[in-house]
Amino acid sequence: MLPAMRSIIATKLVKDKGYPLYRAAIMMGVTPAAIANYMNGKRGKAVKSIIEKDPRLMEMISDLVEKMSASPGSTQLSSYYCILCAEGKKSLKRNGISLPSCLYETNVMLK
Repeated sequence: MLPAMRSIIATKLVKDKGYPLYRAAIMMGVTPAAIANYMNGKRGKAVKSIIEKDPRLMEMISDLVEKMSASPGSTQLSSYYCILCAEGKKSLKRNGISLPSCLYETNVMLK
């Protein structure tokens, strides 16, 4: 997933949902230090403003955060990460930033 989206998700989990950094880190599968870096703008800030301006993408991110909050230990959310990342890349491409496709995107595009 794009670091900018991780940053937005981390912020929503900690600030909006009230999760401690440690719990948000477990939910996202990253370290507490990574969450702190996202929160402090040390990670994931390069294209964050572009993503935040995309209402559809922000709605998808908010939906993911709600699903994460509803079932904090669920491993079934990984497919949402892939879909969200692919949509994020599309949003960035509309703004002139191209990123390489991953295996998931390549397989979906071939089908």
